Amino acid sequence: MSKKTRVIGIIIIISALIVYNIAFLYTIRLFDVNFYIKIFAFALNIPILFLGLISVIYNYKLLMRWMMCISVLLMLCGIIYFIITKYNLISKFNSTQKIQALLSKYGAFAGLIYIVIQFLQVTFIPVPTAITTMAGVALFGVWKTFLYSCIGIIAGSLLAFYLGKKYGIKLFVWLMGDKMYQKYQHLSKGRDKIVLTMMFIFPLFPDDLLCIAAGLTNMTYFQFFIIMLISRPLNILAMEGAFKGISSIPLTGYGIPIWIALISLCLIVVIIAFKYSHAIEDKLLNMFEKISNKLTSKFLKKKENKKNIQSDLPKSFYDKKRLNDDIK
Repeated sequence: MSKKTRVIGIIIIISALIVYNIAFLYTIRLFDVNFYIKIFAFALNIPILFLGLISVIYNYKLLMRWMMCISVLLMLCGIIYFIITKYNLISKFNSTQKIQALLSKYGAFAGLIYIVIQFLQVTFIPVPTAITTMAGVALFGVWKTFLYSCIGIIAGSLLAFYLGKKYGIKLFVWLMGDKMYQKYQHLSKGRDKIVLTMMFIFPLFPDDLLCIAAGLTNMTYFQFFIIMLISRPLNILAMEGAFKGISSIPLTGYGIPIWIALISLCLIVVIIAFKYSHAIEDKLLNMFEKISNKLTSKFLKKKENKKNIQSDLPKSFYDKKRLNDDIK
């Protein structure tokens, strides 16, 4: 890196940290924040500044880029945390009852508002899909919630995929280098579709990060859209059908080993899918090909039978002149 680039880099790091600290100081001044969160939040400044200075002195390009990204991310987190705390946003969306109460205010527009909420929770609002889905079931019923959720979540997923494809690749290459990106592409090639489909079906994985990760692969928009059409409806139906049972498992006592078992099971399925992805994909393609061939052959057979029936009819039936003579 040139001297100018290093100076600009350290200025960005220091400026971002200043904004982050101002936002956090203003937050703790207005609201009661846990003591340990305060210590941790301010302690983050030390390693970032230290590593930023090291990257400037010894000209470590990748380290400089990492520190710039982390400091800017911290700045954004500080601002977002202040906004969320000031307007008490989390408490408005942290239960099905509160989302239901919020939606019921809008009457005929409740369905449209719900679609927007499902769209935002995949992209910008860190609210679990399970909470919004159960709120929808309580207000609209199973099938309307299913329809609204599919529209909102698939639209949000496509946007997150676009962001990953448009900006995620550039950021990945900028942070990790082109060689590392090529290695990642080689590792994920042929496995991305099956593995991501499995992860999208299970509700325990973060939707927005998965969509962005899918954008980093060589998957096309059409392929991603097909995966969404397969996985998202299954995911929503699974949540609607099983959420009452899952939500009754406590996060303390005997519930902890059950949660560990459920998460472990999901991870095992994803690992198996990753390991045998080529074989699974080949079998699925063969299955779809057989179904397609059967449907095509049935359609052609029906068409041929229809032709034979028409050809067997007497020609006089279609002959208008002969028909008129018979009437006379």
